[in-house]
Amino acid sequence: MDIRVVAHFEKGYIGHPYWPAREKLINIQKESGVNRVRSEQRREKALRDYLSSKGLSMDDYTALETQADIPFYTVNGTREIMIPAHHVHGCLANAADLCSASIRIARTEQIRTVVSSSDWLTGKTEPDGIWERFVVVKSGSGQSLSNQRALRTNPYIGVGEKGEGVAFDATGLLHFIGDKEQLPKLREFLAWAGREVGLGAARKLGWGRFEIKTFEPVKGSA
Repeated sequence: MDIRVVAHFEKGYIGHPYWPAREKLINIQKESGVNRVRSEQRREKALRDYLSSKGLSMDDYTALETQADIPFYTVNGTREIMIPAHHVHGCLANAADLCSASIRIARTEQIRTVVSSSDWLTGKTEPDGIWERFVVVKSGSGQSLSNQRALRTNPYIGVGEKGEGVAFDATGLLHFIGDKEQLPKLREFLAWAGREVGLGAARKLGWGRFEIKTFEPVKGSA
């Protein structure tokens, strides 16, 4: 059966997609050795030489940077920001792994079969603000590379930490293969996932948390 869900986001949601362009950029930077060169002039030369050897130009590289920095998933052909289904599925799987058995609607390895989701539409077309913070720069092994902090920024939709934006509701459909008698438990599980896990990036810092406003079976669905 299908269930229409309306979820309320107060603090906000950060998409931070990992686009194919980001993967290409990282590979270019690793293979060119640009990050190992300290001189800005030599960095540019190393990058240009590598791009030339691959039949690419600096304009191609700049276009990749632009694509990699797109901050949200959007509905095809529009500017409307959406929360993709794979973020919802990840949230539910994480919740199934963490919550108590009395709340869990299915085991972690079964959750994507028992409950599947559509993309959730937000009605937003622009970020409400930019979240800025300083972070420790670490290597792939987790070792700190410097005592100096690096500035990280992410656009968000929602109120934000300083109350500068506007809260929003996201609407989507869940498909549930269980019985109608299990719907109250599914709602409880989804509410726990929204409160304790959340959606998107920076969830451990309180982003992406939501409350359930509407949870209603779609008439005629089975």
